[in-house]
Amino acid sequence: MIFETLFDENEYRKKEKALKRYFKRIYKYLKFQVIPTLSKENKIEGYYELELPTSELFQKVYGKMYLKFYVKNDNAFFEDITPSEILLNCYEKNLPIYKGVPYNSIKDYKKIKIMEKLI
Repeated sequence: MIFETLFDENEYRKKEKALKRYFKRIYKYLKFQVIPTLSKENKIEGYYELELPTSELFQKVYGKMYLKFYVKNDNAFFEDITPSEILLNCYEKNLPIYKGVPYNSIKDYKKIKIMEKLI
């Protein structure tokens, strides 16, 4: 099975590098579990969304993280990793981290602190 990115490959690579820098556990899961599993399985052609394991705090602030891809002719084409905005900001800037969650603004920081108390 061949793995390729589709649409804007540069944007996908930026998100992947942000995962590698800020979310090492998710990056390792993607590289060492998801990709080998996709290469062994014969998936039915179609569009798929795979939920990536994130902390509950990250999910409350930014939402769940998904890898979007589709399979065609026994090849997996990686399309996107969401939430896009925070991942692109992680790549472009050196974002501060609070409780393992990077934040872009004071508003996000306050959300993290409030959600931490609710969990």
